[in-house]
Amino acid sequence: MNLSAWLLVFALSIVGSAIGMSTKQPITEVEKIRTLSREEAARALPVRLTGAVTYCGWENLVVHDGQSSVFVDFRFSKSQGHWSGPIPDLSLLEPGAGVEIEGVTDPGGFSPMVLAVKFRRIGLQPIPPPIRPTAEKLLSGALDTQWVEVEGVVRKFDDYSGGPDCLTLLVGGHPCPVLLRNRLGLPREQVVDAKVRVRGVVLNLANLRSQMAGMKLHSNGVKDIDILVAPPTDPFLSPRVALNRLIPFHPDADLSHRRVSSGVVAFSVPGRFFYLLDRGTSVRVDSAEARVAPGDLIEVSGFIDTTQILASFSGALVRTIGKGSVPEPELADVSGILNPRTRSWEEMVTEPGYSDSHGRLIRLSGVLRRVLPPDKDGNALLVIESGKQLVEAFLPVAAAPMREWVEGSEVELTGVCELEMERLDMLPWFSITGFHLWLSSPEGVRVLAEPPWWTPRRLGILLGAVLLVLGLALVWGYTMRCQVAVRSTELAGEISARESARLQFDTILRERRRLANDLHDTLEQALTGLALQLEIVSRSKGSDPERSQHHLQLARQFLERSRSEVHRTVWDLRANGQGGKGFLDILGERVSSMVEGSGLIIHLDSEGDSLMLPDLLAGNLMLLAQEAVTNALKHSEATEISIRLKTDEGQAELTIADNGRGFDPNAAPGPHDGHFGLQGMRERTKRLGATMNLKTAPGQGTVLQVAVPLATANSGDPA
Repeated sequence: MNLSAWLLVFALSIVGSAIGMSTKQPITEVEKIRTLSREEAARALPVRLTGAVTYCGWENLVVHDGQSSVFVDFRFSKSQGHWSGPIPDLSLLEPGAGVEIEGVTDPGGFSPMVLAVKFRRIGLQPIPPPIRPTAEKLLSGALDTQWVEVEGVVRKFDDYSGGPDCLTLLVGGHPCPVLLRNRLGLPREQVVDAKVRVRGVVLNLANLRSQMAGMKLHSNGVKDIDILVAPPTDPFLSPRVALNRLIPFHPDADLSHRRVSSGVVAFSVPGRFFYLLDRGTSVRVDSAEARVAPGDLIEVSGFIDTTQILASFSGALVRTIGKGSVPEPELADVSGILNPRTRSWEEMVTEPGYSDSHGRLIRLSGVLRRVLPPDKDGNALLVIESGKQLVEAFLPVAAAPMREWVEGSEVELTGVCELEMERLDMLPWFSITGFHLWLSSPEGVRVLAEPPWWTPRRLGILLGAVLLVLGLALVWGYTMRCQVAVRSTELAGEISARESARLQFDTILRERRRLANDLHDTLEQALTGLALQLEIVSRSKGSDPERSQHHLQLARQFLERSRSEVHRTVWDLRANGQGGKGFLDILGERVSSMVEGSGLIIHLDSEGDSLMLPDLLAGNLMLLAQEAVTNALKHSEATEISIRLKTDEGQAELTIADNGRGFDPNAAPGPHDGHFGLQGMRERTKRLGATMNLKTAPGQGTVLQVAVPLATANSGDPA
C-alpha cells in the first residue's frame, strides 16, 4: 500500500470518528447518569431528559424521570459556557411541573449532575411516591438528590429573616436539617417537639474532597409536612425526670421528646448555657433565650442531648419558680478531679448525688501562665499550672471587662468544672482525659501572690537589651575600625603624597644645584678661556696679525665648546663619554686650549688605568680639574699647574697643585659675593661620595686633593 492509500485510510478514520461523535446518542435515563463514575461524568456526555420537578431553587432544580432524580444546574452551566442567555426564573415552577432538559454531565459536588444547555416546560407531570429510607440509608449518601419521606421529632425551628425556614429533625437518633423553599407559616409552639412526616429532596453536604459531610433535606413547604403527633399545649407538662436520673432505664424509653426537670441555677453564661443543680448533681442546659442568674430556682423543658458521654439539655425553655441557694465552691485539686472516687451500689442508692466534679463549683489554685484575649465567641482564656498540669479556664467578657493579671502570679480560680471524657473502644466504660473551668466574672480570679520581679519575661527583656547593647557596641566598634582604617589610609596617602612632594622638591633642588654647578664649571671655564684669548687677540692684532688670527680661532673654538657644554649640561647631565681616550688626554686638550697664550705651564701625570673610570666619575673629575685651572687662571697668578690622577681597584684620587699666591680659605669670597667655585666643588664631591682636601695659604700656592671610592661611583648618579 502506497503513501496516498495510507493517507486516505487515515482521513476516513478521522471522519468516521467525527461522525460517530456527532451521532452519539444522549443519555435519557437518570439512573444511567447516577451510575457514572466521576471521571466519566467529567467527559460532558450529552443528556436529554423528560420528567417532573420535585424541587427547584433559585438557579437549579431536581428532575425526576419516574425512576430516579438528578440535580440540574443553570448557574454553573452558564459559567462553563454551556448555557447561553439569561437564566430562567425558576421560582415560577411548582412541584410537579413537567420539563425537558438537554445538557451535559458533570461530576458535581458529591454525586453526578447535569449542566443545562436547553430547557423547556411541557405542562404537569405526576410526582412519583417518595422513598422511605432508614436513617442508615440516609447517612450512607446513596440517596443524594432523591425524593424521600422521613419521620422524626422536630428539635429546633429557625425562622431566618434573610433566608428559608429550617427545621431540625431527630431521625433515627441523628439530627437532620430540613430547609424549606417557602415560609412554614406555623408558629413555633405548634412545630417544636411535634412528630412529623416530611417529604423532600436529599441534598447532602459535601466537603472539599467531594465527600459527604452531613445529610440535609430540601422541602417545598408546609404542604409536604404532616404533623403526626402534636406537641403538648404546655411544654412544662412533658414527662418529668430528676437530674440524677436523666436517662433512666425503661423498656419503652423514648428520648426524642422534651423532658422537664427543676433545680437551682449554679452558674450561667447568659444567652448560651447554664448549669442546673439538684441534690448534688449538676447538668448543663443549652438555651439561647434563657436569662437566669445563679440562685434562681427554675424549671426547664428541653430535649435530652445524648451526643456526649454526660447527658445534657438542649433547646430548653425556662421558667422561674422561686429562689434557692447555691452551695459554696469546693476546694479541689487536679488529682481528685481526674480520678474521682468510685462509689458502691449502696452509696449510690442512699446518696443520690454523684462523686464526679462535672458541673460543680470548685476552687482551684495554681500559677497563672498565660492570658489570651477574647476569641470569636467572646471568651478570654486563662491557663494555669496546677498539680504539674495545665488547666484552661474560660471567662466570658461580654458582661464585665477583663482585668490585667500578671503572668506568673499565684491565683485561685472559682468556677464550674467541665470534664473532658472519651469512650474506651474495648470496654463499656470511659476515661476522664482532662477538664476545664468556666468563670462567671473577673471576680472568679483571686491573686494570692504576685510573681517575683525577675519573671522569665523580664529576664528575657533584660537579656535582649544586653544583647542589643552588645550588638550595638560591636557594630559601633566595627564602624569605628572601618573609619579608622579609612582615615589611616587617607593619612598614609597624605603622608606618602607629602613625602613624594618633599622628595620631588629635594630632587629638583639638587638638580638645580647640580645644573648650577655644571653651568659654572663649564660655562664659567669656557668664558674664562674665551676672555683670555680675546685679550691676547686685542694685544696682538696690530703687531702680530697671524698670532691674533690664531687666538681668534681659539676663541671661536671656546664658543663652540661652550655651546656644546651648555647643551650637554641641560639635556644630558649624566656622562661626559670618554670615547676610548684617557682621562688625562681629554683633560689636556681642554686645559691646554684654556691656557694657550697665557704662559701657564700644565703638567699632567697619571698612575693606574684611567679608562676604568666610569663616565659619571670621569666627567665630574674633569669638571673639578677645569674649575681648579680656571680659579688658578683668574686668581692665583700661577705659572705652573700640576695635575695628577691615581687610580687603583678601590678608589680614584685627583690632585691639582699650582705655584700661585695662594689664599686664606676662611676669608675667601663665597656665593654671597658672586663666587661659586669652591662651593660648587664641595657640593660635587659630596654628591660623588668623595672627600675633598684643600691646602693653601697666602704666598704658598694651592693644593686640591679629591678621593672618591669607585664602588660609590659605580652605583649610579649620586644626585
